[in-house]
Amino acid sequence: MDLLELLRRRVVVGHRGYPRRELENTLPSIEAAISHGADVVEVDVQVTADGVPVLSHDDTLERTFGVSLNVRTATLAEVKKVEKGRYKVPTLEEALEVAAGRVGMFIEIKHPEDTPRVVEVIREMSAEKWTAVISFHEEALAGVDLYKGLVYAKPPGRVADAKKLGCHLVLPHFRLATDKAIAFAHRLGLAVVAWTVNDETTAARLWSAGIDGIATDDVEKIRETKPR
Repeated sequence: MDLLELLRRRVVVGHRGYPRRELENTLPSIEAAISHGADVVEVDVQVTADGVPVLSHDDTLERTFGVSLNVRTATLAEVKKVEKGRYKVPTLEEALEVAAGRVGMFIEIKHPEDTPRVVEVIREMSAEKWTAVISFHEEALAGVDLYKGLVYAKPPGRVADAKKLGCHLVLPHFRLATDKAIAFAHRLGLAVVAWTVNDETTAARLWSAGIDGIATDDVEKIRETKPR
């Protein structure tokens, strides 16, 4: 599986897995996204104090697990003790094992200093062809010799910046994914994946505008809008 080939066929992206059904950034959430038709799964990564990339959007587990543990100052052993029912915090390696051969994966780096460890794990898992490193931070992507994408949420957009960085895709907030912006990105050879779309009307507009992918919390609903 090659991620760029997948994007050419247009994709539904499970945002943090399938959070409408399962706790975000967990293995059950990834499994749910895959089983309900996601083409790509997006996850967020933090690196523990002992250098292990794990899945978490926030620095702490307060919002997701109800505990104040800071992932970045805790060891992997401490993070692994945290449970919420059947949910635990997975490592990036565990997430890649679940996704391998089944879906593509976008791996969002929240802190630029985490990039070397994330890239190392991707290479160790031989996942280079079906993953992309993505980030809001240019410095997290600079010099990365893998598929990569720039995420942004403020006008006027970052398409030209992404091209200069050597990116393969851009990931704008859906409000910035206009017909003009999508066409401009395509002229520069960049795929476009918009986030986070949970209603059919917006999804239909984006597909009609030629978007390459839509990230969503509700995989099934947006899957139904994808052009056949």
